[in-house]
Amino acid sequence: MKKILLIIATAVTSLTAMAQEPAKGFYGNKFADNWYVGLQAGVASKTTHQAVLKNINPDFGIRLGKWMTPSFGLALDAEGFLGNKVYGSDYTDASGIKSFQMNVLTQWNLSNIFGGYPGEPRNFEVIGNVGIGWGHNWGNKSGGTAGTGTIRNTLNNKLALDFAWNFGSKKQWQFYVEPSISWFIAGAKSEHIDPATGKVDFGEDGEGRSLVNWDINYSNLQLNVGINYYFRTSNGTHHFVNVTECDQSEIDALNLTINDLRNKSNDDDARIAKLLDEIDNLKKALKDCEETPKAEPKSADIEPTLPAVFYQLNKSVITPAQAQNVAIAAQVMKNHPELKLMIKGYASPEGPHDNNNSLSVRRAAAVKDMLVKKYGIDPARITTEGCGETDKLFEIYEFNRVAMLYIER
Repeated sequence: MKKILLIIATAVTSLTAMAQEPAKGFYGNKFADNWYVGLQAGVASKTTHQAVLKNINPDFGIRLGKWMTPSFGLALDAEGFLGNKVYGSDYTDASGIKSFQMNVLTQWNLSNIFGGYPGEPRNFEVIGNVGIGWGHNWGNKSGGTAGTGTIRNTLNNKLALDFAWNFGSKKQWQFYVEPSISWFIAGAKSEHIDPATGKVDFGEDGEGRSLVNWDINYSNLQLNVGINYYFRTSNGTHHFVNVTECDQSEIDALNLTINDLRNKSNDDDARIAKLLDEIDNLKKALKDCEETPKAEPKSADIEPTLPAVFYQLNKSVITPAQAQNVAIAAQVMKNHPELKLMIKGYASPEGPHDNNNSLSVRRAAAVKDMLVKKYGIDPARITTEGCGETDKLFEIYEFNRVAMLYIER
């Protein structure tokens, strides 16, 4: 039997290594991840020398486990048995919990071993359990003095198969049905039955004499149901998550995009610096114009220089900042009633050609409307013209969205 178990363990270990799991591993495999706790209950009966269904005994237990990988885990399994027929006629008089078992189980997710881990638990899985542990039985032995009681310790070997269903919003719950068999591989054995009495030969300490072997006559069958709860893991779920390996071509494409954006950012910084310099120059020119003392014209040769009006992309609305330039033009027209004004609108070459022509007309007209409606300038003194699109007026591309003001005699 030991050779068979060794062969099974070796085969399962090999299958685990060959399971279809990603080369880079899993998210959520820290020490504190993939723990679960559960409750179980069911019935048990001695395997041989009695009618199983007539001699079943209730049992209950708890289980604490951790999965090391989606295919392999460890669990601590503790069970108490309430009936007096767990081990046949050896124990008949004890009350309450008749026996107790604690096993350390190795758990093997057969669904993941043979089918690979899909990134989350399947709705239904089959899990094998192989473990070893300790049993402690209370009761009166039939070969001793009635009522004296005895404690019998055993070394156990448990084999079980879990048919598990995972459920919940993140499959954090698991319900399972578990048939199992446990051998008491060290304890009172049939080899130590006293031929004269036909009963177990107990030693001076009241303990049954022991051998270590697998004997079907010293085993019991169980059928349990249980429910487990899986705690939240560091990856935000309650289970392992596959690490998705990135395609190198995708990584190269992302790096290229990042480099392009960095270059564009540098170009934009340079353009912004130029625009800020131009704005500073315009502000200085405006300040100099405002601080220049006004003088009465002495001849018809006076031709004041008027600032231009700049617009935003695809807009013909005069902003508050640019309205100051219109105010300057209005003041000049009021101070020089003999002058006339020509306003020429322009558009930068973005967008459709026909739209740019219309946009240049609207920009010139917007300046005239403000001069007439806000400052009361005679519209007969103002002429407008839409000159369409251009990129020749100013070196800075955006400044070609403009209305230019020219003095006419």
